[in-house]
Amino acid sequence: MRYSLYLIAFLLPLSLHAQSTKVISALEPNFAGNRFLYIEHGEKFLNLSGENYFFTNEDDSPGPKKLNMYYISNSGKINQRKTFWLEEGEYRLTGKVNDESSWQVFPAHPFTLIANEIDAAIGDVKKELIAKHVDKLVGLDKLNEFKSQFKDEELVDLIKKVPSSLQESWYFDEMVTYLTLNQSVRAKIGQPAPDFTLESQAGTDFSLHDQKGGYTLLEFSFTGCVYCLKALPELKKIHEEMGDQVQLVSIWKDPKKTTWLNDQTEHKNQITWANLWDPNGLATSLFEVSIFPTYVLINPNGQVQAIWNGYKKGNKLIRKLTREMGV
Repeated sequence: MRYSLYLIAFLLPLSLHAQSTKVISALEPNFAGNRFLYIEHGEKFLNLSGENYFFTNEDDSPGPKKLNMYYISNSGKINQRKTFWLEEGEYRLTGKVNDESSWQVFPAHPFTLIANEIDAAIGDVKKELIAKHVDKLVGLDKLNEFKSQFKDEELVDLIKKVPSSLQESWYFDEMVTYLTLNQSVRAKIGQPAPDFTLESQAGTDFSLHDQKGGYTLLEFSFTGCVYCLKALPELKKIHEEMGDQVQLVSIWKDPKKTTWLNDQTEHKNQITWANLWDPNGLATSLFEVSIFPTYVLINPNGQVQAIWNGYKKGNKLIRKLTREMGV
């Protein structure tokens, strides 16, 4: 019997070079109940169930990279999890499927040993170990995981020590986003809209503060949101019929750039207005978006005029927008 899992995949680190890795699994089934094993290897995802856990998987995504393993019940509850780091070369995965403590990857990558040491430490010792390894991807990973144990000033000092070669990584961006949000005022109706700068599909940076002087409608989406995609035809109509009165900006909170650019293109090809990627959720968090789609109307003075969410057919979005703008 096959089972499916709907998980938001962990983002994988970036590096300066691509490296091929091969994982050969010889896990012992020892299978009990309606449970299965979910594995993330580079940019590939394996959903294993039944009795056969022998497999070979190759991945050419940039490294160092993670091998994430989850032992999951049929209800979706994660019972056990473990992470290993990999580089180029061949690795062997062993252990019993339902026993996290038995999972091993040989040879052991140095980053795995560092991560285990940090996980086992407590208090100031944990913080000292993270600070010691902040010049490595594994150190940045653990800095993000345990950031709540640091004061903001400590985090600022630590990210200054991150080498330039790692400042393009997701982990570095995530930490900068976290600090930015801690020091930023969230959006409130009647107050100036919080500023942000995001990458556009055109390859240029889009900054909200450059848009003052006219109405701006921010539309927050993610690729897996059905109603976000269904709203696109009406958004296209707004852009075509009201483009001289309001600037439309779509903001996609997708975990991967390839998802934003390449998935659901049959729908996204309708977008001819500003199309932005929010990989770390900076803009999404500044406007406290928790329901998708969410719409934020900013008036010509740069103030948040209205915030609403959800989508229903029948040009209701257009009617809501025209009422708010008084046109």
